[in-house]
Amino acid sequence: MDRSINKFRLSSRELFNTYFLENLSDDQKDSNYLEHFDFVEESLFLALVAMPNGLNKIVYGRPQPQILVKTSSEVGAPLMLNREIDGGYWDYPIAYSVPNVVFTFVRFFDWDQTNYKDNRFVQVIVEEWPGNTELIGKHALLETHYVTYEKA
Repeated sequence: MDRSINKFRLSSRELFNTYFLENLSDDQKDSNYLEHFDFVEESLFLALVAMPNGLNKIVYGRPQPQILVKTSSEVGAPLMLNREIDGGYWDYPIAYSVPNVVFTFVRFFDWDQTNYKDNRFVQVIVEEWPGNTELIGKHALLETHYVTYEKA
């Protein structure tokens, strides 16, 4: 899974930055122009990740229960958790995951959707957090170089 998801992450970023953003005027940044990229990105996800790995067809950006995300380090990784389940504030007081936390993949994340994409963060949902069940269901952001991807 690591190879296909990272291939998607890089190609999605390159496609947006080179072919969508470069041709985007300031007026278009407030229009539906960026929605066209969402359609392309969804097709790219299906072609590079879902189909080759035999995953169910789920819209990119929605939770992907067949893709588990785990930290690549045995000691966990830095992360940002949302304050409320499915909320937009990433300031929950826990800033580091513990070992054996299991996340579900949602999408790659950038703070500014109208500028160059880096796809530096992966947005996930906490599925298992040993010793802290109140975090289950919260969305989190992790830097991509701290994680691995596995088929559930």
